[in-house]
Amino acid sequence: MKRIICITCPTGCEMEVDEKEGKILCTGNRCPRGAAYAETELRDPRRVVTAVLRCTDGRFQPVRTDKPLPRKLIAGLLNTILKKSFPEAEPGAVIVSDIGNTGVNLIASGPAR
Repeated sequence: MKRIICITCPTGCEMEVDEKEGKILCTGNRCPRGAAYAETELRDPRRVVTAVLRCTDGRFQPVRTDKPLPRKLIAGLLNTILKKSFPEAEPGAVIVSDIGNTGVNLIASGPAR
């Protein structure tokens, strides 16, 4: 059994989630969104990644993923950002596309500083 707090809405339901015979059992959720969040969190946890990357001119630019990325791919993405420098991009422009064949893109979220 795993205890999690749902982050789908401001209520923040405390839930207990367990998997038995391939089926997800969830208690404590006050709405169906909580059960869906619990299943995703147990089977394929994902997070939106925010970071800064170094631009080729030495400044830094804030970036984020445009959708939640599977947690297992986050370290690789952050290592890529750390080891390379990228040209400055307009906010909203794609910096790294289709990370790990997931359809998730890394986009510029603000101007370089």
